[in-house]
Order: sequence, then C-alpha cells, then structure tokens
Amino acid sequence: MRFGAEVNDFGFVNVVSYLLVFAAAIFGLLAMMLTTRRRVWLTALLTPIAVGALLLAIFRLDRVDSEIVPKFVWRWTKAAELPESKGAATLAEDAFFAPRDTDYPQFLGPNADSTLPTVEVETNWSKHPPKIAWKQAIGKGWSGFVVQGNAAYTMEQRDKEEWVSCYDADSGQMLWHYAIPGLHSHPLGGTGPRATPAIFDGRVYAQSAVNQLVCLDMRTGELVWSFEMLTATKSTQADFEASVAWGRSASPVIVDGKVLAALGGITQGGDANSTLHSLIALDPKTGNEVWRAGSDQISYSTPVVATLLGQPQILYISESTVTAHAIVDGAELWSVKWPSHSNSNANVSQPIALDDSHVLLSKGYGGGAELLKISRNDSSWTAETVWKSEGVLRTKFTSCVIKDGHAYGLNDGILECVNLETGKRTWKKGRYRHGQVLLIGDTLVITAENGSVVLVATDSNELRELASLQVIGDVTWNTAALSGNRLLIRNSDEAACIILPLKTATLKDAASD
Repeated sequence: MRFGAEVNDFGFVNVVSYLLVFAAAIFGLLAMMLTTRRRVWLTALLTPIAVGALLLAIFRLDRVDSEIVPKFVWRWTKAAELPESKGAATLAEDAFFAPRDTDYPQFLGPNADSTLPTVEVETNWSKHPPKIAWKQAIGKGWSGFVVQGNAAYTMEQRDKEEWVSCYDADSGQMLWHYAIPGLHSHPLGGTGPRATPAIFDGRVYAQSAVNQLVCLDMRTGELVWSFEMLTATKSTQADFEASVAWGRSASPVIVDGKVLAALGGITQGGDANSTLHSLIALDPKTGNEVWRAGSDQISYSTPVVATLLGQPQILYISESTVTAHAIVDGAELWSVKWPSHSNSNANVSQPIALDDSHVLLSKGYGGGAELLKISRNDSSWTAETVWKSEGVLRTKFTSCVIKDGHAYGLNDGILECVNLETGKRTWKKGRYRHGQVLLIGDTLVITAENGSVVLVATDSNELRELASLQVIGDVTWNTAALSGNRLLIRNSDEAACIILPLKTATLKDAASD
C-alpha cells in the first residue's frame, strides 16, 4: 500500500502513530542506557511496565473502532442484561407477519441499494421531532435488521452460539431465536455474526459468520434446512479464517428460485485440489446445491442482482475480482480485476449498476472508485474503465448511494459527493466516520459511527446537515432498516427503534407514534 493513498485513512494514520511512539520510546530508552546510570534507565523501563500492568488489572479491552482506537471498560463492569425469547406459543396472529409495501426484506432494502425513493422524511425536527420508541441491549455482532410486517430479524452472538432472532419491531420484545453453534471473534473485527438475514416466501435465510446457512420458518423459528459451508469446502474454521480473517459477512440473496451465498474455501496442495469457489446457489425450498461459480476467495461484499444490457445477472466482488455470472447456471459473463486481500485491505462495498451499461465500484484502504462501461457483442461481454480515481469514494465499511448523477458516500469516514460523469469530487465534509448511509427520498439518513442519526440534504454543491439525534453508543457499523416510519438501528451492544416523522402515506402502514 502506498502511503499517499492512505493519508486520509485515520486508522492507517493511527497505526503509524502508534508505531512511531513505540519506536521513539525504544530509541529514548536505548539513549538512556548509553548515557545514564543503570538505576535511572532501569526505572524508566520498569515504571511504564508497572503502570501498564496496573491499568490492565483495572481495565479490559472491549473493542477497537474503525480508526484502530481501542475502547476500554472497567474489568468489573457487568454485561448488560440481554432480552430473551418469549417462545413460539406466544406469537401474534398471522397479521403480525403479513407483508406490507413498506417492508425491508433484505440487506440494504427492497432493491438492495440503500435507497427508498418513494418515502420522504420530514426534516424539520424542531417542529416534527423523531421519537425513540425503544432502546435495549443486544448480543454482539454486525448484522442489520430486516422487517416484514411487525416482525424484525437480525443475528447476534450469545456465548458460543450465533442466534437468528425475531423481535417485535414496535416494542423490541424478542419473540423467538434459533441458535447456530459457532463463535467468530477477532481483535480488530470484534465478535459475532456479520451477515444480515433475508426474508422470502414466509422463510428467513441467515448466514453464520462461521459455517451454517440456515432457512427458518419466519413465524416460529423452526429449522427448515441448513447447509454447512465448511463441509462443502472441506475446510476447518481455522483454515478458512487464515484467508478470510473477519468471518463470513455476505448476506443471503434470493433470486429466480435460488439462494445465493458467498462460499470461499481453501487450496489444498495446489490448484488441482482447490475447494475454492466464490459463489454457491442453493434451492430455497430444500437447501440442495444448484451450482458453484468463480474461483477467487470471497470478500465481505454481498452478491448483487442487476440487469445489464437486457440480461439479469449476478455481480459479485470477490477478494481480487469483480465478476458477473448468469443466474441460471453461474456461468461467467465478464470480469475485471479489483485487488484486495481478505485478511488486510479487504473488499467490502457493493457494486452499483447505475443503468443498463454502467457499474460503479468503490472501496476503502486507498482503493477509491472506478466506473465501468459494459458492452456486449453476441455472447461476448467486455468491461472497460470510463474513469478511475484512488482519491474518491474510499468506502471502507459502507457503500455509496446515487442521486441525480452524483454518488454520496463516506470517504474514509468523511461524507463526499462525486460527479459520476467525471469522477470528480464536488465536496467532502462532515466526519461521520464509518457509519452507514440510507437515501430516503431526497434526504441522506446517516447512522454515524457514534450512534447518532443525521439528516443531510442531497445537494451536489455543498454539505447541508438538516438535523441529528443521538440514539445509541459508539462503533455503530451495522446497516439501518426503515419500515414505514420505524428506523431500526443497532451496533454490537445496543439496538433501537426510532419513529421518524415522514411526509408520505407510509405512516398509515407503520407503528403508531
């Protein structure tokens, strides 16, 4: 990685700062050893060690934020009491789960693009304030919520189990959970599941950070089927996480009678014995394998269904490649290089089909953005670069949203607007760190990393922050979900439902405020 490409990555800067401080301390100690008496330099060595040991006895490391800043808590701090499920016998009637036009059924929403064009947010919060309907502790993890009717689903870590949990979106009451054995934890990436569930045809599909993809009855949480990724790739958790350090993060996607998932795997004794495939398609009713595709290691991105030049296809950003696949059999249509490593400068952001022949790519870790032009001649597909810039849209944990020929995204944690025709930045301002962005009507609804909800106008000329509300705590990386006027947000410690004032008729379909 080039330093010039990383200077605005605050995590990179902090790591370099830590190393410089450590190097300066070592240099200073060596200088003291050469110029002072033994008692002096020995005192200088042992004092910080003793202070550090005392601090570690009092505090414990809780987590690390997106800028590699450690968060410590008192060692005697008790864990928050987590909600427990009521059990299937107490579930509400069928109307509770009935689909609505305002449902949020999958990762990044109905169209999987973080955009809700038919809803308008009331931005005058002095006159029409939002209200926090409920806020409570939740198990660790980076999954977002999905919603159908009044039922909200997410994933969370409970001891050594990954739970798929069903909540009442109006009250926060847990209705049921399904436990998947497994625990993923990483000092930098935190603990727990990463993927967001998907709802389809009365079932919930959820991907463990470790192994299982499960299909559950959405009303009761009963298991319909499960598929073991590690068995399918003949690998162990340790083998897999040596290459994909932060666990399985791609959310399930359902399209044309198939459940799409990122598979991965390992190479055993050379390419001839590789179990590595980028994608797998399963039958949503049975869990039986339909096809495998791609030969690159997986990333932390989710497959995207798009129609380009009249053909529906699957776009997937793997560890080092952007590839388009036919939905029916996974056959590769086109691909371009998009380098990363899934245990360092990883690919996380989603590809965005801007129209029927253009795809926007973005990534953090100094990667920047690239606009592709897709062409087709009979069965031959090509992808050519329109423009490419390492300086714009460095979306580390997030993806962009598109409005009126401009992309809005968090460039190393700072909100940025980029002209899509030229690839040039029009403005960059507002440090929300590595939160998430929803485009609701004409308004950006940002869940900042500090746990606040911020409204920003989609103005290509300047940053115009309209309103904000502090809701939950720091390190809020999870994607938000809007169903009617209920905005569900969470991080690895807390979840909350905010009743947003809306200008549209969707109010009648949502919870009463």
